[in-house]
Amino acid sequence: MIRDALATWWLLRDARLSSRRPAVWFRRRQETMLRRLLNHAYQRVPLYRRLYDDAGFRPDAFRTLEDLDRVPTLSKAILKAADPAETIAVGTDRASCTVDATSGSTGVPMQITFGRHETRWRRAVAWRILFEHGFRWTDRTLEIRFERGTTFLPQRFGIAPKDTLSILDPPESWAACLTSRRHACVVASAGMLDMLAAAVDRPGSRPPRLVISDSETLTPQARARIAAALGTAPVDVYGLEEVSNFAWECEHRAGMHVSADSHIVEVVAPPGSVGPLIVTALGMWTMPFIRYETGDLAEMAGAPCPCGRTLPRLAALHGRAMESIELDGGRHLLWPFFYAILGAEPEILQWQVVQTAPCDILVRIVPRRDGPRLVDRVAASLRSQLPPAARIVVRSEKVIPGEANGKRRLIIPLQR
Repeated sequence: MIRDALATWWLLRDARLSSRRPAVWFRRRQETMLRRLLNHAYQRVPLYRRLYDDAGFRPDAFRTLEDLDRVPTLSKAILKAADPAETIAVGTDRASCTVDATSGSTGVPMQITFGRHETRWRRAVAWRILFEHGFRWTDRTLEIRFERGTTFLPQRFGIAPKDTLSILDPPESWAACLTSRRHACVVASAGMLDMLAAAVDRPGSRPPRLVISDSETLTPQARARIAAALGTAPVDVYGLEEVSNFAWECEHRAGMHVSADSHIVEVVAPPGSVGPLIVTALGMWTMPFIRYETGDLAEMAGAPCPCGRTLPRLAALHGRAMESIELDGGRHLLWPFFYAILGAEPEILQWQVVQTAPCDILVRIVPRRDGPRLVDRVAASLRSQLPPAARIVVRSEKVIPGEANGKRRLIIPLQR
């Protein structure tokens, strides 16, 4: 345990020191680490050997980041179709590994295997984001997740103490815990934070210094509600269970910084344009993720951030590519399209868009008060912006339930 703690601390220290290094440092680090990872994956991971052989690719073809597009991408479909044993490095001691699963909100859950190094690495890259915002080892954290967390020995001695509550508990109990324990940090999905905000009567005398929103799209409307109720504006963090957190807002909330010391993030589009997001986790060796197609859409920023950090930035994250509505003819409607109309309505507390057929869209809304005029007004606004072939139905509901994992998806596309 002491060895793990020291290794995690060293990784965290290295990450924190990198935030203001020159761009050439990140480039050299990424090239060196990726060359090693490619050779390791080709020699020891059967899936990559097969994938690269089929594409006619050899690791020595990669020399610099200009060669990145020569490396075949890895899709979720390829991973799910593979035998799990093919995805793990040969010779791995399975008994020392941890196996987690993705939420499965986009289909069948996928099992991810982490060795001891990956466990430390994932912990360090996640903590790095907290420390970038002034987190201290003595700060107590409230985390709201699907399952209650385990208390580790260092936490019992006051090192990064944490209270993990279940999403199955009533939000009033989360609010009571926050009030009584005076947490310095709160971590939860955007939907859970919104529910916590609704359960808090008023900001406490000592609001949390840091509120982290992850796992879901944080809309401007939810951001404002959370900030008003908790007394602290939330920090939006982006990551995936497969590769950990790797993009996060700084104090300026001007896009998301990319942890370029631990991940290579690509947007397949020029700066300022939206494109598919591809990520490489440089610290994942037991089950590598190299040029992994996330299924998300984003755009890169060109200008530096006012905060002075030299890390690259995502100017915007538009959510999952599959969390868009694709109409007949190939037109995609991303969540900001619907937010521009639904989020602008002060009488709407919650909303969700469900595509029920190629041209049929159901919009579920939870109104602040009953009344047919709101439904008619929303339907008319949406119809005025959509092609005539698109059929819109707006339905008023008392509540929009979350999924089993606690997330509430804003957009649910048609499963084609």
